[in-house]
Amino acid sequence: KVELTKNYTNAPIVMKGNAGRLHQVFLNIISNAMQAIPGKGKIIIKTEIADAKAIIEIVDNGSGIEEKYLSRISDPFFTTKAPGDGTGLGLSITQTIVKEHRGEIKFESEVNIGTKVILTFPLN
Repeated sequence: KVELTKNYTNAPIVMKGNAGRLHQVFLNIISNAMQAIPGKGKIIIKTEIADAKAIIEIVDNGSGIEEKYLSRISDPFFTTKAPGDGTGLGLSITQTIVKEHRGEIKFESEVNIGTKVILTFPLN
């Protein structure tokens, strides 16, 4: 259903953190991306290092998120999914984990175009 493209930096990304919790971050974001793609689609994962930070971008060409909801998508129990299809906790938990690792998460989205999630983590 989904074509995955990985554009990883050649430089090793080494940071301190809880690997299991970070896996949960990526699983939540990629799972949301897959659910937002109504048919066949694409997800692109890109990593880079800049200014002593690891930057991870996850981009999908799914249904996108309306601008009026972008500031709320990390709120606990907020979901744009149909009743019974989501709890609204995935991105809230994701944001908590990112903050625990002194990182940042940003969302860019356009309806019917897709969504980009940008994660930034300090390397030192």
